[in-house]
Amino acid sequence: MTSTTDPWMLAELTEIPGVRFCVVLASDGLVVTHTDGVDRDRADSIAAVCSALVASASAVQEVAGFAGSFQQTFCQWSDGFLFVRRAGDRTCLAVATAADISPGLIAHSMAERIKQVGESTLSTPARG
Repeated sequence: MTSTTDPWMLAELTEIPGVRFCVVLASDGLVVTHTDGVDRDRADSIAAVCSALVASASAVQEVAGFAGSFQQTFCQWSDGFLFVRRAGDRTCLAVATAADISPGLIAHSMAERIKQVGESTLSTPARG
């Protein structure tokens, strides 16, 4: 991840009504950056859990016979959603929302923001 990765990159997503917060996380569960809607301790917890979600999705991929790479997953509760999308090499973007949003709008907005910022900018180098 380059040094240009800052919360401002996520500001456009937080302007969507119903978006609570965003976290960019490395695939090993460490926070890369997060928006003001979540404090660092909670962002750390979200990153760890989202890393586990992606690992679970990868396990399902193998069992279900999918050959492509992970793209996204989301969870829904009665009061909101959590979307997790691949954002670059070894990096994901997580967005938490209220329940009264359009899942399609959020998924599309996440994909567009990743495209605008650039996957290479959002990628996390392998840890030694």
